[in-house]
Amino acid sequence: MAEPAQSGILGILISQRQPDRAGESGASPLFMPEDDFCRRLCAYGQSIGMLVYLFCASQAAAATEWIRGYRLADGSWLDGRFPLPDVVYDRALPVSGAQARLTREALKTLMQRKRYVLLNGSLPGKLDVYRAMQHDDGLLRWLPDTQSYEGERQLAKLLERYPQGLFLKPSAGSHGKGALRLLRLEQSWQIDGRDRHNRPLAKQFRDWSALCGWIGRFASAAPYVVQPCLKLTDDEGRSFDVRALIQKDGRGRWSFTGAAVRVGGHGSVTANLHGGGSARIAADALNARFGEAIAAELLERIRSVSERSAGCLETHFGRMAELGLDFGIEPDGRLWLLEANAKPGRQSFDGDADAAERAVRRPLDYAQLLAAGQRPVFPSTRIQRRYIQEVHP
Repeated sequence: MAEPAQSGILGILISQRQPDRAGESGASPLFMPEDDFCRRLCAYGQSIGMLVYLFCASQAAAATEWIRGYRLADGSWLDGRFPLPDVVYDRALPVSGAQARLTREALKTLMQRKRYVLLNGSLPGKLDVYRAMQHDDGLLRWLPDTQSYEGERQLAKLLERYPQGLFLKPSAGSHGKGALRLLRLEQSWQIDGRDRHNRPLAKQFRDWSALCGWIGRFASAAPYVVQPCLKLTDDEGRSFDVRALIQKDGRGRWSFTGAAVRVGGHGSVTANLHGGGSARIAADALNARFGEAIAAELLERIRSVSERSAGCLETHFGRMAELGLDFGIEPDGRLWLLEANAKPGRQSFDGDADAAERAVRRPLDYAQLLAAGQRPVFPSTRIQRRYIQEVHP
């Protein structure tokens, strides 16, 4: 069993690993969810004297005075047992309600074995997040109209208000799965987007009731939200947005980590990388599109809105460690804050070495602060909901 490190013990909760397919020899190397990110976290932990290891919900549920997990040694993942963590970094991405319940119960069991600090908080569904930010006068102007999907009558009224179209997405969705764009054509209605397996879909309906019936069935598995279909595309008509990352630093203060522009694949209604999109450093992409002066203004606005959003959401939903914020930009430079995510991915920053490095270091620097017992205190009117937002890479 590994010995506790001088600067604290961080356990990273990962999604449940699938059994290895390499046969029974056991000679194949192990791979973890978010493998590269977790490797970099462990390597940085070693450099600052922090014990960092990975574990799954099933391992947490079986924990006693120690827990089984995985550590990085000489570039390989090794199975072992470890002292219970001082801080838990929840990076698990449950794909079902049953997995989400298992994760919650496992963390509860672990807390009974040893009181730990959860590094990153969580956010409720998109509608609750929108309503929280809507009450902040400094954020309201950046928010598109967002409503809970209620059916045929509501869609008809919203299309009258927003003839350019509507955008529907799961309140707890991730990776662009289940997102739909509804457009009105001359004699029909067009639906395009992605199904729940993130596969592209496109349909046309000449009958309004048939269209609404299809949407109702498609959206029946989970709550949906509806927004106006904004013109958030690049010069080639591809979906275009900005992912900003803001994180706590080693002193517990919010610090802007970086921003990346994501461009969707041809024909995709979202810019998510899981849907075939690509990413560029935000400054480079915005300079090329808007010129240096406007790009600088946009990036400064994104920074200030991100900082205000972090403070607002932390006040409403409890202490956070990091947030990913998605911004849309219309061709005339109009900025929109589209989403906030409490489990942001790092893939968008692969092309920005400095931002990628900060994105790895800051969670561990903040974890050291928490492990040392210097936990910041924030007022909270925390709202718990059944549907929890997940990471958008």
